[in-house]
Amino acid sequence: MFKKFLKFGITGGLGTVTNLILFFILADKMQFPPSPVSAFCFLIAGTQNYLINHLWTFKVESRGTKPSFSLWTKFMVSSLFGLAINLITLNLLLYFFSWPYKTIPQALGILAGMGVNFLFSNFLVFRS
Repeated sequence: MFKKFLKFGITGGLGTVTNLILFFILADKMQFPPSPVSAFCFLIAGTQNYLINHLWTFKVESRGTKPSFSLWTKFMVSSLFGLAINLITLNLLLYFFSWPYKTIPQALGILAGMGVNFLFSNFLVFRS
């Protein structure tokens, strides 16, 4: 289980980099509203994470099956709980504190949702 969580963390780290780069460009530089930008970044990074998790993290559970729209949908729907935690954290931090970049509370929100995303992926989406 620890090895799987480590792989999930690496995959999530890659998704976080993708998410934060897009978020920085769209929210901090182009000044789009942070909540819709966060949701858009979630969609892009979530798709990336689904593919990596399917092909690497949960390879044994996937048993060589090809990525599918139905599994992607299941993954993204289960990840909505993590997105909810992310958005709550992001908006609370933006409301109560002044930040030089909105990307900082976005990163903290992503971190807050990671554990929930792992549990749903491990026990619901990619279960054996």
